[in-house]
Amino acid sequence: MFDNGRWLQRALSGAMLVAALAVVLIAGRIVFDRDEADPTPPRGPDAPPAMPLGIADVDYPTPLPTALPAQQKPPVDWVRPTADPDAIAAALDAPVVNAPGAGAVYRAIDPLTILPARSRSEIITYRVKPDDTLGSIAQQFGLQESTLIWSNDRFYVNAMRIGMEMTILPVDGVYHQVDEPTSIASLAEMYDVDPYAIIDSEYNNLFGATPNVTLPEGLRVVVPGGTGSTEPIYWDPGIVITSTDGSNPVGTGVNPGATRASFAVGDPGSCGEQAVVGGSPPVSAPIYANYRITQDFNWTHGGIDLAVPPGTPVFAAGGGTVIFKGWSTWGYGYTVVIAHGGTLSVYGHLNGDFVSCGQTVTAGQNIAVSGNSGRSSGPHLHFEIRGPGGAPANPWDFQSF
Repeated sequence: MFDNGRWLQRALSGAMLVAALAVVLIAGRIVFDRDEADPTPPRGPDAPPAMPLGIADVDYPTPLPTALPAQQKPPVDWVRPTADPDAIAAALDAPVVNAPGAGAVYRAIDPLTILPARSRSEIITYRVKPDDTLGSIAQQFGLQESTLIWSNDRFYVNAMRIGMEMTILPVDGVYHQVDEPTSIASLAEMYDVDPYAIIDSEYNNLFGATPNVTLPEGLRVVVPGGTGSTEPIYWDPGIVITSTDGSNPVGTGVNPGATRASFAVGDPGSCGEQAVVGGSPPVSAPIYANYRITQDFNWTHGGIDLAVPPGTPVFAAGGGTVIFKGWSTWGYGYTVVIAHGGTLSVYGHLNGDFVSCGQTVTAGQNIAVSGNSGRSSGPHLHFEIRGPGGAPANPWDFQSF
């Protein structure tokens, strides 16, 4: 027989058990969620240091390039010209003629005609400027120094005064002035060239002539490739050396107290005529410091150029008397000249001097400092030795450098 009271009691007990289990599950979920949200347990004073959290690498997608907007070309507002159909047909029917020896016809793509470089085709006159030298002028016009010498008065070429006019040839050679009637053959022999080098030159207007044609007096003729005289040339500002009896001394010996000398009388630095006292041969070095020989003694250069910095001490090469000190209008700038009897020593392109006119100096005395005055291409000392006649003597004959 069914007992209603007992069944009801069992049902209530089961419901209470289910409710208790639900409470336990809900509590556990709450604890689990809290632990998952904060997995780091509380740390005490002895707990090990916390490690940094790792960050997982994420492969981000690479963005695709953005396509540039298409460029819209402006509308064409002109119509391409078209040849007449009959002209096109005639051109296509015409035969193609190749150049002699050519196997193909090439299209000319150069729109311009480039002319080749041409040399000067005429003789010109050049006026000497303050910084000009024989070498710088020759380099400027692509000529040899000898061409300038053989095309102008040798005396004035050496003087090279500012404002002097020089004849400049378009080619290397000789510019000859006929002093008396002479044949082309004789002129060619004089300068060691073929007669037709003169006849065929575009500068002489002698086309069609023969070697036996006589050239008139006064005619100027270009001799391309000609070789002139190589006798020494030098600037002579006026050098006078006399003995007490009025005669010119012979040789380069020194005769103290018996000689008078002058150098470039009328120039700003000239001391006039001076009695030579205490002379000795110029055998000592004019520069004790290190130097470099930039130009040696030769037929076109009457001294030796010793390159040194400006302000380098310059010394007397021998004992003697100062006969020039100051500015030279002959291109040497500040200059000192010492008379050693029948011989002179010249010191050019100075920056200053420590002597006076008529002063007696001894060998090795500091007389000046080097510079770059006058017509000079760079700081150096131009050192010359002149003989009794005023002609340059080779400094190597007096001392070694």
